[in-house]
Amino acid sequence: MVSDRDIALMNAINVVFPKDAHLLCHFHIDKNVKPKCKMIVHPKKTCDQVMESWGAIVDCENVESYEHRVEAFNVVCSP
Repeated sequence: MVSDRDIALMNAINVVFPKDAHLLCHFHIDKNVKPKCKMIVHPKKTCDQVMESWGAIVDCENVESYEHRVEAFNVVCSP
């Protein structure tokens, strides 16, 4: 099941489909992450790099790729 993190919906999913995995919608996560990034990361170019690196993590196809991309994300986010 995929949702936008609506608490009532998440609770209903757990009741009706207790064995199903619950995932959060990529679109809605990005919709929340981008404004937060813009508030705390400056200049805009750096924020764009952070968001690009974040997108690479979210789009991983395997564990090895994920680990590599998290390392790259940490480098982009380091002061």
